[in-house]
Amino acid sequence: MRNEVILSFVIADFDDISPDKITENIGITPVRIYIKGERKNPNLSGIAKRNRWIMGSGLDKYASFEDQMNAMLDIIESKIELLRPFCEKYYCEFSCAIFIRYDNDESTPSVHLDARYNRLTKELNIEFDVDLYCLPNKDE
Repeated sequence: MRNEVILSFVIADFDDISPDKITENIGITPVRIYIKGERKNPNLSGIAKRNRWIMGSGLDKYASFEDQMNAMLDIIESKIELLRPFCEKYYCEFSCAIFIRYDNDESTPSVHLDARYNRLTKELNIEFDVDLYCLPNKDE
């Protein structure tokens, strides 16, 4: 199995607006929405602890972190004035999950935050969260 990088932009902790209204205001369709108190997935038992509107990069999970971040920045920079009020009022973050398969002969994925990222996060109040998962290399 290959290493995976899943990068998302998240708007969270909103209670005074619906996820549909966020989608309408920004003009981007999220990849996932969680509603506080509702099941995260109809087939699973996990309950969402907070409201979250989640946007993906548009690239697959095997694309490099750098490629995903650049794709994400392309989207966000084109919508910066629409996103600004959400970043000022709600918790916003880049959420990155990295799944490292040991013994798969791949290099560990790198995470590099460059000047472009730094300029954007200086302008908008966006945090960065990374979760690392080291997993055995098993066939799919």
